[in-house]
Order: sequence, then C-alpha cells, then structure tokens
Amino acid sequence: MVNYDSIIVSTRVRLARNIKDIPFPSMLKGSPKSSEKVINIVKSVCDSLFKYHLYKMNEISDIDRIAMQEQHIISPNLASNTENGAVCIGKDNGISIMINEEDHIRAQCLMHGFNLEECYKYINAFDDKLSEMAQIAFDEKLGYLTACPTNLGTGMRASVMLFLPALTKTRELANIINFVQQMGLTVRGVYGEGSNATGYLYQISNQITIGVSELDLLKNVANAVMKICESEQKARDKIYAANKLAMEDSVSRSLGILLYARKISSEEFIEHIANVKLGTALKILDLSMPMLNHLTELCGPASMCHYGGGKMPAEKRDALRAELVRSKIQER
Repeated sequence: MVNYDSIIVSTRVRLARNIKDIPFPSMLKGSPKSSEKVINIVKSVCDSLFKYHLYKMNEISDIDRIAMQEQHIISPNLASNTENGAVCIGKDNGISIMINEEDHIRAQCLMHGFNLEECYKYINAFDDKLSEMAQIAFDEKLGYLTACPTNLGTGMRASVMLFLPALTKTRELANIINFVQQMGLTVRGVYGEGSNATGYLYQISNQITIGVSELDLLKNVANAVMKICESEQKARDKIYAANKLAMEDSVSRSLGILLYARKISSEEFIEHIANVKLGTALKILDLSMPMLNHLTELCGPASMCHYGGGKMPAEKRDALRAELVRSKIQER
C-alpha cells in the first residue's frame, strides 16, 4: 500500500501573466511608473478577493527576502530584484502573487500535501478577476504572452514536491526522469529550474504549456505523481527488507543527532532530517511527517536568522537550529 502522505510534500500551481502594452520586467529598469502600475493592478485584484500583505523587495532585508525564498513563497529571481520587485502574500490561502519577476505577474498557490485541484481553484479565481480588471497580453494563436517562450500558451506550471530517498538511493531516479520527460513533464530541484535537489526533494511539473488545456495539464501531472509514488514505495520496501537492521540503526542515529546535538549546520540537518523522514515513512519512528516537512522549511540559513531576530554568525545560527529542532521533535 502506497503511503502518499510520506512522499508528497506540497503542491503548487502558478500562472504567468503580463499586462498589455507594458514592457516585460527585464525592460522596466528605470521605469518606476510602469512598475508601480503593475503593483497597483495586482493590489486592486487582491483587494477584491482576500486579505494580504504587500512586501516590496527594496523595503525588506536581505534575510527576509532569502527566508521567503527558502520557504518557497517567492522565487530566487524575485528575491534578487530589489529595484521594482514585490509580492502580495495572502494571509490564509497559500497564495503569493509575485510582481515584476520574469513576468509582470507570477501568481501561485502553494499548499501542503496533494492539492492540485484546490490550488488551481484559488489561482484561477485570481486569474479571472485579473482579466476583468486589466488587459492581459494574449494572442489568439499563441495564448498568453510571456517573457520566456517556454511559458507561452496557458502560462501555467503545476508542480508537486516529492520526497524520493529510495529512488535516489537505488539509482532508479534516471528511469523516473526519462518516464516523466516522455509525458511532457520535467524533474527539477527544490527551488525549481536550475536548482539542486537537496534532502531527496524533487519537483515534478509540466514542461509543455501550449496546445493543451489547463485541466489536461493538471491531470497529466497528477497521473505522473501517482506512478512515481508507487515506484518510490516499492523502492522503500525493497531497501528496508534487504537490510532491516542497518536501516533502523541509520535512522536511529540520525534521530539521536537531531535530539541531542547542541549545534547543527544546514547541510548536516538536511542529511539527518531526510533520514528521519524516511524512518518515519517506514514506521521505524513514530513522528509526524507534516511536522518534519515544516521543520525542513524553517531551518534554512536565512530562515534561522529571521527566526532569531536578525543576522547572526554561523555558529550561533547552528546552535539556534539545534535548539529549534530539539523542541519541535520533543513536542511529539
């Protein structure tokens, strides 16, 4: 039986949109009026739909920007745009509207677990209201016009973050990558295109955005995710059955480090939390997978500085991380 909750970490649906007759963001440097116009349009749409906070990249600290990036609220591209980048973050619904990123608007909904339809519902409501309140760059043949040609058409990326330690350890991931590519999908790292997979975390998302409907894209991603989860479960069962004692020892040692270490680096934390998550999935440990996933989001370098109230040296940050990890695991 497949334990989907121990494999599927989160779901995201993102739409790329641009305002008609305003140059793409890469051409907006030195054009504050046009940049502010895009921000005001997004604010007006959000005002009519949900409560939110607006953050301009040039008004928040480096730590806060990178912490948002570590927690997947904004992209690395937006985090680096301190001239005219901004984000509207919904208070209750997992929505973040990135403004003046690669496109004028990157509207995304991020939820824990497997929630493609729910994410799409929220983000589609934003898109409908945006189309009512502004003229969107659109071509009858090409669909929605975007800064990068790979987003033409629907402008939609539907992605699911998966925890795939067994497929990685058994070197079967290459077969999975080949499989998803044949389905018009792609496998990316934890922060999307161009990033590395850390902690055995991989994003499965659609690669094709043109010539297919949004609903068909969602269905294609969902079908692939189900098949990958089945393969991961089989690989987990296989490696556990092959050497049960070694697996239990490795998992228990990792838990011991997380429970008793007085300082732990980001790299060491990622190694051991991944091992503990695998042990939890295999029922070697009795811990909460959502808690462990949330802890992973909280323990990035910038997120630790944000949690601790400001910039701090690495040793102090590592000590604070160890303290946070101990307290969260002991709450079980």
